[in-house]
This record gives sequence, structure tokens and C-alpha cells, in this order.
Amino acid sequence: MENVGFIGLGKMGTPMVRNIMKAGYNVMVYNRTKSKSEALASDGARVAKTPKEVVEFSKFTISMLTDSEAVGSVFYGPDGVASAMGPGKIYIDASTISYKVSEEISKVVEGKMGEMLDAPVTGSVPAAERGELTIMVGGKKETFEKSKKLLSSMGKNIIYIGPHGSGLKMKMVNNIILGANMATLAEAILLGEQNGISPDVQFSVLLNGSAYSRVMDLKKENIIKNNFEPMFNLEHEMKDLNYALEMARSSQFPAVLTSEVAQLFEIAVKKGLGKMDFSAIYKALREAYD
Repeated sequence: MENVGFIGLGKMGTPMVRNIMKAGYNVMVYNRTKSKSEALASDGARVAKTPKEVVEFSKFTISMLTDSEAVGSVFYGPDGVASAMGPGKIYIDASTISYKVSEEISKVVEGKMGEMLDAPVTGSVPAAERGELTIMVGGKKETFEKSKKLLSSMGKNIIYIGPHGSGLKMKMVNNIILGANMATLAEAILLGEQNGISPDVQFSVLLNGSAYSRVMDLKKENIIKNNFEPMFNLEHEMKDLNYALEMARSSQFPAVLTSEVAQLFEIAVKKGLGKMDFSAIYKALREAYD
């Protein structure tokens, strides 16, 4: 099997690596916090000292990092991804970052005769563990075809969107809806509570009516139990909404509702809820309305 490198072993990256290994690929990993590599090393993954070493080992190098700055920190520099890119090398960034930053990185990769895809994912930790992520891919179609088998080891819906940056733009569309849906759901449930209807009773109606959404299925227990253990951090949703607003500004699109939702998530982060699940927007609104 082919050699695959993976950079970034957080909540999403680690289960993604495990599924790549299950598919039979030879895997080398790198993480800035070395202790996160240990469990994967015991399962047979090689551990690199630098991102450069990962790329030297691999045909495919995947990164799954928090934001544009984190991706830049492993891509550039003498020991970065870019330093070892070349013909026959494919870089797949699964991080959710600024599409403008991704386009700049793709130019560097192609300047070194390598290939690149932006391939952000949707689906939280359980979907990553099951290998059932949806992966939105931007880049050259021929690079997508070369990479599809590998991507399929991590996800069940592998969708080609268009040229470089398109995967990230689609992710922004997804996360605008995700954030707005969660904020609207939280406010509506709070209004029902204010008028004497418990959340569990409200969900018994909403889950079976025209207002149903997938977010209700995923987050109803968080609201009912007031438990916001993170699957997708609230601060990450705020980050993605800000990237979406960047895309809107570049498109001269007003994005009025997205701006309002982003402000709500910023308030929640300022309240210290950023490390909680993004459904904690319910908690932030409840405290604001009390």
C-alpha cells in the first residue's frame, strides 16, 4: 500500500488516522504535542520529528489543524511541508481555514510541481471514528481522482466541488447553516421554556414536525441535560463564521443574518464558553436573557 502522512492529531485527526491505518496504508504522523503520537505509534504508525519528514516519507500528506495560522506554521519554514513538496507528492489539507490562505498554499505546492486539494470535512468526532465523514473537495479533478480511494477510508460521502478553494467555500455554506440553525433552535427552546413548556416536551413535537433538523437530533440531549461536552467547539464555529464573512466580503454579498449569528457566537466565547460544544450557544443565550 501507499505511504500516507498525517499532520495534526486532535479530536478529529486521531480517528481519521486510525481509519487510514485500517485501510492498510503505511502511515507516518506528526503532531506538535508529541504525546498525542504515542498511542498511534503503539498501533504501528511511524512518528516524524518534523512536517518535512512526513512529506519525504509520503505520497499523500494530510493535515487536519485548527485554523489558517496553524496550517501556515507547519507548511512554511525549513522543516515545513513546502520544503519537501515535489513531483508525485499530493498535499491534502482537511483543515477548515480561509479559502484565500488555501489558494496561496496551493500556488506554492504547484510551484514545486506537487499537487494539492482542500478537503474540509463535516461530521463531528463520532462520524470521524466510524469513517463516515462527508468530505468536500476542491482542486484539480485529476488530483481528486488519484486521492479518492484514500479519502474514502475516512468518509462515506466524498464530493468533488470544483477548483482550489471550492471545498472550503462549500464548508462555509455548511457552517453558516449549522451555526444559524443552532442559534435559532436555542432561542426558540428558551422562548418555549419562558412560557412553561419544558425542552423535552418541545423536542417531542419539533422532532416530528416541519421544523425538524439534523441539529435537533445531534444536540437535543445537550440542551435537555444542560451538558455541553465538546464534539465541535463553540470557538471553532465562531472561527468558521468569520471565515464565511470573509468569503461574503470578497463576493460583495451582505450576509446580514450570518453577521448576526457570528456576533452571538463571539459573545459566547467572551463569556468563556469557547471550549464547550457549539450547542452551548443555548447556555450563552439563557444567561443573556435571564
